[in-house]
Amino acid sequence: MGEYMETKNAPDAVKQLLCEAAAANILPLTSSCNVRCVFCSHRNNPPGVEVYRIPPRSLEDVEKDLCALDPARPIIIGESATKIIEGEPFTHPALAEILQMLRLHFPRTPVQITTNGSLPDRKKVEMLKKLGNVVVYLSLNSAAIKGRMALMADRQSLQAIQSAVLLQEYGVPFHGSVVALPHLVGWEDLAKTVKYLSACGAETVRVFLPAFSSLAAPELKFKPSLWQEIKMFIKNLRGEVRAPVTCEPPLLEGLEAEVAGVIAASPAELAGIRTGDIIETVNGSRVHTRVQAFRKITRSGSPLLGLRREGYPLTVQVQKKPGQRSGLVLDYDLDPALLDDLARALQRKRVERALVLTSELAGPLLDLALRQFCKEEGKLEVIAVKNPFFGGNICVAGLLTVADFEAALAAFLERESRQKPPLVLLPGVAFDSRGKDITGRSYLELEERFGLPCEVL
Repeated sequence: MGEYMETKNAPDAVKQLLCEAAAANILPLTSSCNVRCVFCSHRNNPPGVEVYRIPPRSLEDVEKDLCALDPARPIIIGESATKIIEGEPFTHPALAEILQMLRLHFPRTPVQITTNGSLPDRKKVEMLKKLGNVVVYLSLNSAAIKGRMALMADRQSLQAIQSAVLLQEYGVPFHGSVVALPHLVGWEDLAKTVKYLSACGAETVRVFLPAFSSLAAPELKFKPSLWQEIKMFIKNLRGEVRAPVTCEPPLLEGLEAEVAGVIAASPAELAGIRTGDIIETVNGSRVHTRVQAFRKITRSGSPLLGLRREGYPLTVQVQKKPGQRSGLVLDYDLDPALLDDLARALQRKRVERALVLTSELAGPLLDLALRQFCKEEGKLEVIAVKNPFFGGNICVAGLLTVADFEAALAAFLERESRQKPPLVLLPGVAFDSRGKDITGRSYLELEERFGLPCEVL
């Protein structure tokens, strides 16, 4: 783990990470955090993981970053898309000044702030309201003091719980989230937390399925069936709350554009769309995945949707402007543009076939999409790569390492003495802009070891 002070002598790697964050429209402020979550993604990392902690950044340094942000996209504070550890934004002593400076530069740009809720008091929530066009992502995790203490060691648990009430009182839109750990705090705590967030006016509630590395403490590990148990529990809970409740990752088995939820008082709700409806067409054009349906609807003005509800066809029109959100909540499955990228890679490299390496979560969906929609099916072989580097139940593409890809390729080539593929395609989310994984190794090492051309998509 790297630790640095942001000065003119800051490591080039960190400067590059700040540029990558800006490309994702993320404004890093600090790695400081005032709680100690048992599920923190930066605990129990294996040796060799490259991450960087940054102290609270100066107003001058933050202002320099503003020129690299895109005013046409929401500006994100408190989330990470790089190796920089994101902390609690409200621990920054100059957060109010930073937000005012940001609003001067971007008068109408939406701002998204992720917080654990323990520090936004009435004065701070009122400040967010006056700032305008701010959406809060509240990581509450438990609506009980005992639960917050057990999960987050939060000595300001009561204020965190009350922050949801303050956001509702001041009319600051917010989304709630819960890392589901029923084996630690019980199923009743999970149900009460989801219901509390919904009752306080959360537009959506995201329930994150827990994960652990091989180095996690025994009490943090759980049986493999827990994910499905949580998924079914949330499915049954949806009928008891107003807010759409989703699981992340969603553990999807198909690509039909099934509506996971509808935000209250949104254009979609006014149009009569319900949770469980299947979106089959948008403006008469068939959609093949949830991502495709969501994007077409968002871009369209008053789109006409062909639905299937309990086996019966239905047509509705969602009254909205182009670019305005519809209020539909759909799980993220697969962007059809990826299939085009795969086909173009074959053409660009002038090869007839390729091996596609991806995560255990994405592999089955990508394989299904290739079989159903892509004429390149048969030319592309998908391999779901395990993640022994982190171990445990980690199975996302963003945490795959070169070592994991090496093991998967070696096993593939050894299996029945397989012929080397003319091209290997790798998931871009596993690498930074320099082509290095989370341990600092380059994907080019795969080319050197196996003598195979590799490309990151």
